[in-house]
Amino acid sequence: MRRLALSPRNVLATALMLMSVPATAVIVDRVAAAVGTKVITDSEIDLRIRLTAFQNDETPDFSPAARRQAVERLIDQRLVEREMDVGHYPRLEAERGKVLLDDYVASNYKGSREAFDRALADYQLTPQDLEEDLIRQTDLLTFLSLRFRPAVQVTEDDVRKYFNENVLPRLAKARQDSLNEMRAQIEEQLTAERSNRELDLWLQDQRKRTKIEYEEKDLAPQSTPETNGKEANGK
Repeated sequence: MRRLALSPRNVLATALMLMSVPATAVIVDRVAAAVGTKVITDSEIDLRIRLTAFQNDETPDFSPAARRQAVERLIDQRLVEREMDVGHYPRLEAERGKVLLDDYVASNYKGSREAFDRALADYQLTPQDLEEDLIRQTDLLTFLSLRFRPAVQVTEDDVRKYFNENVLPRLAKARQDSLNEMRAQIEEQLTAERSNRELDLWLQDQRKRTKIEYEEKDLAPQSTPETNGKEANGK
């Protein structure tokens, strides 16, 4: 009888999952990608797709292109989590997750837990799934604020240029004090945009420095004229 050969990574991932279930149950969750020593499983990709669709009020898309997009988001997530661990960045306390969930229900379902639970069921999600995702989003904002925002500088010329190019054309009647009224809002907008741009650049650099493997080749980035000849793991 021919035996199926498993890579050490797949053996470890399977062993860890089997330890958490009764001996009578067998759960197989295939490893889809690896980021350094961390793995991303098929079920995590499906969960990411369902969570994104739920929060955007969209139909889940499990097409190959959507799964590639989801795995790239999870790769970025692993890179950020690793940096937060190494840099000892503060994380949201676990008990605060319930507050985030309650706020989400209040904002999106008028406080109706019944309507919220029905909506989750339609996407095959649990309250814990969403709560954990809200915590991750909060941690990402913390990382963004502490790691990149302090280095961002917004000058008076930056504010005035943004106002003239993006705000002024939309005003039915421009007033002399419009810029002063919107200064803080514009500064915040520009700071957020530049912080996100710095995060993107940082992620690109981390991808070059980290061994990323796609166990499922369909998940690897699609070749383009710019990427032909390069390996899928970014080396």
